[in-house]
Amino acid sequence: MHKDRPRLRPARRSVDLVLNGLAIVCLVTGFVLVLMYWSQLPDRIPTHFNAVGEVDDWGPKGMLWLLPAINIVLVPGILVLQRFPWVANIPITINASNADYQYGLIIRLLSILGLSVAVIFLLILIETLAVAFGGRGPLGIWMLPVLIAPIILSLFWYLLAMVKQPGEPVRSNASDADKLSSDP
Repeated sequence: MHKDRPRLRPARRSVDLVLNGLAIVCLVTGFVLVLMYWSQLPDRIPTHFNAVGEVDDWGPKGMLWLLPAINIVLVPGILVLQRFPWVANIPITINASNADYQYGLIIRLLSILGLSVAVIFLLILIETLAVAFGGRGPLGIWMLPVLIAPIILSLFWYLLAMVKQPGEPVRSNASDADKLSSDP
């Protein structure tokens, strides 16, 4: 698996540290919210929302722990992956001349995705709590677009940044270079 790639870790940027810190704050906030409201929750809570944000399934209140539990697996997993950017499967060749830039982008993408996942699960938790208490959640019909947009936008940003990498153009054919050097 990508044994020919350089194994280096670019310097951490403060923006990545901030994004990672915010992801951890969202993760912890989810647990705190469940603990704060646990005793007040009704026995049955919403366990699923359809594409327009309406509840289409109910279950026992113990299911609420599933949201922070999934988050506690996904977010740290994403943060750990930042330590090994060379294992990422991306559609360009990584070599010594572009590794620092490309690995930096991979780390940034993972920072953004880690925060996106943490916020998404926190928003679903807040929506679930609001509806469980007989109210209306903050997302409603905007639930699906709000939950999907950060991931799609971050992937779009990454793909644009990946192909816009700085550096020298790579020659694709050695015979072209030979022709250039032999011309008077």
